[in-house]
Amino acid sequence: MISHLSDMSKYDFENSVGFLVNSTAKAFQKTLDLELRKKAGVTISQFRVVVTLIQYPGSTQKEIADKVGVEGATLVPAIDKMEEEGLLKRKPDSKDRRVNRIYLTPKADSLWNSMMECVLHIRKVSTKDVSDEEIQTTLNTLKKISKNLYAYSEVDTAVAVPRKKL
Repeated sequence: MISHLSDMSKYDFENSVGFLVNSTAKAFQKTLDLELRKKAGVTISQFRVVVTLIQYPGSTQKEIADKVGVEGATLVPAIDKMEEEGLLKRKPDSKDRRVNRIYLTPKADSLWNSMMECVLHIRKVSTKDVSDEEIQTTLNTLKKISKNLYAYSEVDTAVAVPRKKL
């Protein structure tokens, strides 16, 4: 155990790709959340729901949760609050009344320009003194890393889950 700790002390976690990507993502989220609250009156969670419903109108709560990467139950308070505030409306599914389809209201549509101004402002702030070439290289590198991790986890999952015998 002690030998593993000495190996870990040699590893520079703060300059590792995973640490920096995670740290940067948290900084983006925190900064964008503050900007959205201040200028558009919505949280980053609400913004994610709006973006999802613009791309996939009439999604179910589960579908939205899957798209934004949270558990369905985690999303309930945000959706409840958004409905209270008149930003979205739940409508029963025509084929299954136990399921609600969720739609944006004109009020949410009216906030879209303010939300996009926030996004563009944070993009400008975050890329200050960073060239277009550096941004493109970073995006390409992150896409490759993401692809590698998804490919690895799919293989790992396939190996870990035994197949049923026919």
